[in-house]
Amino acid sequence: MIDPKGATPLDVDGLRLSHLRSREEIYAAEAENIFRAHQRHLARRKNAKREWLTDDFLRRLHRDMFGAVWEWAGQYRNTEKTVGVAPFRIRDEIAKLCKDRLYWDQDETMSILDRAARLHARLAWIHPFENGNGRHARLVTDLFLRSHGHALPEWPHSDLMGDGAPRLNYLAALKSADQGNFEPLINFTKQYLR
Repeated sequence: MIDPKGATPLDVDGLRLSHLRSREEIYAAEAENIFRAHQRHLARRKNAKREWLTDDFLRRLHRDMFGAVWEWAGQYRNTEKTVGVAPFRIRDEIAKLCKDRLYWDQDETMSILDRAARLHARLAWIHPFENGNGRHARLVTDLFLRSHGHALPEWPHSDLMGDGAPRLNYLAALKSADQGNFEPLINFTKQYLR
């Protein structure tokens, strides 16, 4: 595997496509798979009043997004990361998130974007998978918004993979959300609404 100069080496354990030689090739293969998952899942309308956000669904969605590229797609990580909860806490935190989402949907004082930001931030904070957590959290956010008949953001995916301002703003918004301030993430989302 040839990594860009100065980049953190990409762990290729579990890579299904051994012919891929660079990060760019891996990202392109992932993007193709994610596009298909995006089309498939957004075509199926989720009912806001039904419990569709479950542990099984979150793992299946991740598998649909990354399964053609990675063997571990859809499996909760068992390694420590610099972000995210300890691996043994992932299932409990996902269960809490799914219950909290139902509670948030009953709180009519909370805007749809506020609820979406909370869901997005918590899923990113839990960081349940080896990789692809931000992209997964954004698609879950899209599905949540769609279930409420809300406009969807057109996320700047390629910009969020680089080192530019969109990624730095996104990470800062997630960090603020970790501290209980969801406004930056709401505003980040709003700027990309179509």
